[in-house]
Amino acid sequence: MQLKGALFVAIAWTALIASSCLMPASAFKAFTFDSIFQLDKILHLTLYYVFIVLWSLVSKVITVRQKYVLLIVGIAYGVLIEVLQASMPLGRSYELDDIIANTIGCVLGVLSISYIKRKLPLIKKYLPFMSKLY
Repeated sequence: MQLKGALFVAIAWTALIASSCLMPASAFKAFTFDSIFQLDKILHLTLYYVFIVLWSLVSKVITVRQKYVLLIVGIAYGVLIEVLQASMPLGRSYELDDIIANTIGCVLGVLSISYIKRKLPLIKKYLPFMSKLY
């Protein structure tokens, strides 16, 4: 039962990335402070960090090889989204900086998998709804 909840969350997050990154550019208001804080890049990094963590919890990633596979899948998904942005008439564009931010998020996610798995019992203790997911 726990795996179904965790799988749902991971799939929902994956869909959130695709849907938010493939929306027409006109759906977003321009941020005047974006160029200063690079909010867009922080968002990309965060989306892919959470993507990796959620899928690592669902797939029970333990070995170094499994972490590399998850890393490659995460990076490939980020590149695919950027290519789709460039090829679809959504007013969006391919940005190498987004791929770099996605990749950094994936790497940080993979590097934190072991730590998060060690802390999961503590997280479940203070966030009881997590027990239903993982």
